[in-house]
Amino acid sequence: MGRKFKDMQTPEQQYAARQAPALRRMAYSAEQEAERQQMTADVYGRRGRSYSDPVKAGRAQQEADRLRERGRGLRATANRAEAEVKPKKRGWFR
Repeated sequence: MGRKFKDMQTPEQQYAARQAPALRRMAYSAEQEAERQQMTADVYGRRGRSYSDPVKAGRAQQEADRLRERGRGLRATANRAEAEVKPKKRGWFR
């Protein structure tokens, strides 16, 4: 009898499972924005060009790094949420 309730998910686990896809979408959008910022940093960071702007390139590079880190953190959170929710496999003698 107790075994039936032991395998059930808590409301927190159910909520985390529902949030994992949204976290992955947020991570994807953060990574896309990081790529855009990286392109800005690459273009304005070229030396010897008329459009060269080291200050703007530095800010864009910092923003790209921040967004990449945010994307990694969101993906890690989604992975943890999904790992906690996976059902346990049952064996013959358990």
